[in-house]
Amino acid sequence: MTYPTVIVNGVSVRVDREGRYNLNDLHAAAVIKGEATEQQRPSQFLRSAQVKRFLKALKSKVLKSTLEQIQPLNVIRGGDNPGVWGVELLAIRYAAWINPVFEISVYETFREAVLNGIGNMTRLNRLDLLIANESKEVSESARKMNRWGVGGRKRMLSSTRENIIEQIDPDMVTIMEGKSS
Repeated sequence: MTYPTVIVNGVSVRVDREGRYNLNDLHAAAVIKGEATEQQRPSQFLRSAQVKRFLKALKSKVLKSTLEQIQPLNVIRGGDNPGVWGVELLAIRYAAWINPVFEISVYETFREAVLNGIGNMTRLNRLDLLIANESKEVSESARKMNRWGVGGRKRMLSSTRENIIEQIDPDMVTIMEGKSS
């Protein structure tokens, strides 16, 4: 599954394969607008007793509601993608911890990403329906053309026409052919 990339205060917030957002990117977005200090890094956020209780409840709920057992928090030290990665609820909770105005901005950004995804799905469904309907029409036309073509209805009608012409007086056929030219 592809998760939407979000941009907060001009900073692209990375998303991992499990749909967790990089809280370090959110912190950078808040610092740029003066909504956070350097001391409000994700590592400080995770030390809070309230946040630890929130994470415990979140882990319990996530593990009960999904078969995949995606952890709501992933802290990576070193490597290609270091940082603190959290599910959307944790990212919004982090934004609230930083600053209420920043929380609203992050929430609206995430909501917009979801709504855009739903809008795109709606457009995709409509397009799929249009393709299916037009494919059906083309298939019906192709079947009709196939029945008409070689060995089909056209041959039968032409053969019937020839039989009728054979039964007409030869002088009448000459008169009819003279009128059609």
